[in-house]
Amino acid sequence: MFLRKFTVMTVPLLLMALLALLLPVFSGLGFFGNVFKGLVTGIFLALLLPLSGASRMRERFMGCLWVPVIIGSLVVILQYVESAGTVIPGLSFLSTRDGQVVYMECTFIGYMLLTCVRTME
Repeated sequence: MFLRKFTVMTVPLLLMALLALLLPVFSGLGFFGNVFKGLVTGIFLALLLPLSGASRMRERFMGCLWVPVIIGSLVVILQYVESAGTVIPGLSFLSTRDGQVVYMECTFIGYMLLTCVRTME
């Protein structure tokens, strides 16, 4: 029971981190970089729920998706604060200047939030 809840909470965060690492790699490829970004994003969004263990419309563990939504939102807020010029010691590894990374993090957050609201019991 704990392992399943832990999986529902950590898999979205791991997918988001992996995507944040992959997007800058494709930035230098021009048009084909955008094609690869779109393909990777679609694949990751398609895999998000099955890898989290939620494949039905009503899943009792989907309430656990609030945890990665809150953590992801805090990361985006910290990235905004860092981009505004405020330096937060110890959290500089979260800052990014690439708007596409923030865009994709917000895509995951929105998808998880909608899925959590849609599948709650």
